[in-house]
Amino acid sequence: MCNLIVCCNLILAYALPSAAQSQLFRPAAIPIAAHSPYLLNYLPTNRSGPSFTVFQEGYSAQVQAWVGLIRVDGTTYAWAGEIDAISPYVQATVPTGPQQTLSPTSTVFTYQAGPVQVTVTFLNPIEPDDLVKQSIPASYLSLDALATDGRSHSIQVYTDITAEWASGDRSQNVTWSTTTTDDVMYHSISTINQMPYREVLAQSAWGTVYYATQKTPGTTYRTGDYSSTRIQFVQNGTLDNTEDTAFRSIIDSYPVVAFARDLGNVSKATSPIVWTVANICDSNSTGALTYTDLSGQVQARSLYYRDHYTDDRALLVDFLSDFPAAYKRSQSLDEKITQAAVVAGGVNYADILSLATRQAYCGIDITLGRNANGSVNVSDVMAFYKDTGFHDSGNGNAPVSPIDGLLNIFPAFLYLDPVLCGALLEPLLRFQTNSSYTNGYAALNLGPQYPSAVASTESHSQSIETSSGMIIMACAHAKATGDHSIIERYSALLNKWADYLGLNTLNASAQISNEGVTRSDETDLALKGIVAIQAMADVSLALNDSASGEAYSSKARTLYSQWATKALASDGHLRFSYDEPDSSFSLGQSMFWDLLLGTRLLNTTVIDAQTRYIAGKVQTYGAPTDSTNTSIASANLNMLAAAIATRDNNTKLALIGAVHNWANIQFTSTATIGQFPLTYDAQTGSVITGNSSPRQGAAYALLLVNASSFISGTDSGAAHPTEVGKSRFGTSVGVIVGATIGAVAGVCLLVGLLHIVRRRRSASTSGSVARWDNEPVREAVMRQASSVPHPLDIAPFVETDPTWHPLSSSVSDSNPSVDQMEREPEAGTKRAFRLRRLLHEEHLQQSASTNANPPPSATLAPQDQGDAGVLHEIDNIWREIGALRSSGAMSAPPEYNA
Repeated sequence: MCNLIVCCNLILAYALPSAAQSQLFRPAAIPIAAHSPYLLNYLPTNRSGPSFTVFQEGYSAQVQAWVGLIRVDGTTYAWAGEIDAISPYVQATVPTGPQQTLSPTSTVFTYQAGPVQVTVTFLNPIEPDDLVKQSIPASYLSLDALATDGRSHSIQVYTDITAEWASGDRSQNVTWSTTTTDDVMYHSISTINQMPYREVLAQSAWGTVYYATQKTPGTTYRTGDYSSTRIQFVQNGTLDNTEDTAFRSIIDSYPVVAFARDLGNVSKATSPIVWTVANICDSNSTGALTYTDLSGQVQARSLYYRDHYTDDRALLVDFLSDFPAAYKRSQSLDEKITQAAVVAGGVNYADILSLATRQAYCGIDITLGRNANGSVNVSDVMAFYKDTGFHDSGNGNAPVSPIDGLLNIFPAFLYLDPVLCGALLEPLLRFQTNSSYTNGYAALNLGPQYPSAVASTESHSQSIETSSGMIIMACAHAKATGDHSIIERYSALLNKWADYLGLNTLNASAQISNEGVTRSDETDLALKGIVAIQAMADVSLALNDSASGEAYSSKARTLYSQWATKALASDGHLRFSYDEPDSSFSLGQSMFWDLLLGTRLLNTTVIDAQTRYIAGKVQTYGAPTDSTNTSIASANLNMLAAAIATRDNNTKLALIGAVHNWANIQFTSTATIGQFPLTYDAQTGSVITGNSSPRQGAAYALLLVNASSFISGTDSGAAHPTEVGKSRFGTSVGVIVGATIGAVAGVCLLVGLLHIVRRRRSASTSGSVARWDNEPVREAVMRQASSVPHPLDIAPFVETDPTWHPLSSSVSDSNPSVDQMEREPEAGTKRAFRLRRLLHEEHLQQSASTNANPPPSATLAPQDQGDAGVLHEIDNIWREIGALRSSGAMSAPPEYNA
């Protein structure tokens, strides 16, 4: 029965991706335009009424208004924006029956505006393996309408954004303009007093905000004060194509830039109307951010897309025209992530990823250096991380690429786009190779004020955290990508930090925590350093330095043995520090890195003891980080703990459920403020810090660990380092986690159906017994399983079958080649066969209980002539699945066609 439940969960995850969200999921703030550090717009939810009846906000809860109206047969309804603010001038009837759906890349609202159903999609594409597209700081808004009464209705649509998008300083004077070409219409808004590389309330104080749409018949525009512009649409259903030239402050009559579209008479579903909002800070005179190296040289760095687009108009044209394809790519990605999430942790986990994904990506800028002539240098790629929300007031005090924060978002990028991990490490590693950097440990960050990255030689007291974090991330990047260029280029630096850890990690003293508290002998921090040393052993072996690999591995095992004696309580859980009583504890989040990298220092005895103990510490909104303050919980660390608890389903789901409670306003006992904050009171839900924090990317940890990540018994660090190193690096990574989910779902479905078919045949054949290891059937199942949509090509970092060959990590809209389809099942074979073996053994036990004869050998040939019939049944099943998928019965909401 247990195996049957697992199979059903897998099938449901594949077949019902659009239903994989809790019906009661209602976050305190819903991401709207959320794509980069300075394109961050949320919709606060309203407990007492529809969510759309309030204005959208930025990070610091300042209004960034985005209004939408629809006119149906002369009656105006609102689908975005605060109704009270416009009701004195606009008699807008609130749509009835709003519904919201969140996915990793989009937020969708469905309204009923009289006889017309309105679907509004806010799309923030995530583009794995495409640095050009991913670096574009732009987001989509689309709307389509459907008459639900079968009649024809006159429909016009309106939308505007206010000048509040241009700056967090509302006293600033702004200017605006409108441009129309043969293919696009766009408004631009910018402050008159440009302040490069400064932010106010987490909004950029320089650059230009664009609001654009494709030029089509029936589209009109206007710039002007908010009231007269909206009234004009309500009264006429169109705008007069005029521009207000009285430039003024942001709050002086609240200037808006607006579009209207007359759809004419509509009786069936319309094609989507698409708009885009973009915040372009990168120009010829200024970059997106600056990077200052140890020599004091300041580099203005451009976003990666500038390699393709030097003209903003061309960028807007291409971005708008790419919407149909971007929608399809995003829908496919959403389905893959959601399927994997439901299998790993249920619907609640899928809900969490629908928030955490965009928060992770909103923290990064992917940049290129500039040549002397001002052109971009495509060989100089660096990504920078804004630690949004973590002790961040929104006024330029968010740290740049802090190591502890970067380590937390790494699970998201390791799963979705591991190439980004290398780009994020590059600026940190590069400056520390300079002879001016003399510290024996890794730097703390790239400066305290985003977007100004500054290399520094300053000493600090988080040396164990930073040194171990850098080694772990470098090793993880190499294992996830198979690209050894970073660990090779910076091997001397990594060796220096590993040597430092070897001398200091076991008895680390006077280490300052993220909360500014000085601590010594923290068990979890010491473990992280030991894991990093073993990771360095693997790095050394990957670089063919067997002597160093052996030495680091020996050192790690020795330190781990000493650590276990001092760190573990009598029941096996981690004490907070060595000298604390057994009642003290740590959440033990560093255990995750051992499981992820496959350093195999920890065994199931230690992990199970820790999991059992933490199970008793889970409160309403999570387990405390440690015993020094049992009222403080962090969502990111709880998700790492959930990954560690993979072997204990109840504890894993309890941790996921607690974080889901926190993310879900429906179950929050106190009013939460902000966008899925990071740290809070574990019992009351009161926010402490971390609004919009990209550190929530740690939620992807569960998708990087599975049962194969664990070693059993009391063995710890027993694997010979040379063998471990070869197996982990030799094929880039291990068995692909994501890519097998779809295949396994298909295999489970077919295995279950085969079981029914064969038992029926068995019942009609005297003395015959159903047999599973039939080669033609096995080949048919595995061959057809390759047509199941596969999640991303992501792998856990565990020992693997040496015959496995990695697949391409690229994501394409095109159909896989026959050759690729033949290779893909190999990636999932190990897990698929394990699952089939369990089913086979269960079946044999059932057969043995009902037959006098002993269980048949696994190699016996079939005794009936039913194999051809079974193969025919398989063929029919796949045809039915294909028909369902073609009809949309097993898909997410309908895809838009170009």
